[in-house]
Amino acid sequence: MFVITLVLQISYLFLAMHIELHYLPSIEYFTLINLSSKIEFEIQENFIKQSYRNRTQILGANGIEVLTVPITHTSGQKQLTKDVKIDYSQDWMRRHIGGIRAAYGKAAYFEYFEPLILNIYAKKNIFLVDLNIDFLNLICKISGTTLNFSFTKSFKDSELGSYYDLISPKQDWVHRGFYVKYPYRQCFGNEFIPNLSVLDVLMNHGREMNGIVQNSSFGLKIE
Repeated sequence: MFVITLVLQISYLFLAMHIELHYLPSIEYFTLINLSSKIEFEIQENFIKQSYRNRTQILGANGIEVLTVPITHTSGQKQLTKDVKIDYSQDWMRRHIGGIRAAYGKAAYFEYFEPLILNIYAKKNIFLVDLNIDFLNLICKISGTTLNFSFTKSFKDSELGSYYDLISPKQDWVHRGFYVKYPYRQCFGNEFIPNLSVLDVLMNHGREMNGIVQNSSFGLKIE
């Protein structure tokens, strides 16, 4: 397993990793995109509902809380991800900001990162893709990494270096083999909750996120 993993890491370092965009992605998602120096985001797909493209998971006082960005729908018609618009007729931003504040208001790095998060919400991006990219860029900037990415020009459902649509809420992370549980300090609970939004580790550990993500990747530990 170690040899196979090492070969995959070396190989994908020189390929553009193909993957879809997620909203405030999970730690598992970051273990994947850290494998490659180039990312190609799939935006020409037919948008897949009930996926992490517009939802994330944070940890609150009552356990895992799912935050979902509502989208506008065209009756009877499929939408390409690049064309999916956010539905601001619903009061979702207040719920998301309130949820993040309740979950991480006492976290060590909350006061540093909250203004940056609020700035993105304040932009009121029209398209979901833009919201997701803004948050991804912010997280990479905070963690001191560079996001070198492009968007697909046509739909690619299968190719070398593709992790497209493999991270799904319909399957538990333990069955995918991309992420291993690496406990860190959390705000709530006596038992560690794995694979939440990367916001969870950022709010609690700041730039230590990099080491935690690496230690959560394929079982390879960095001390």
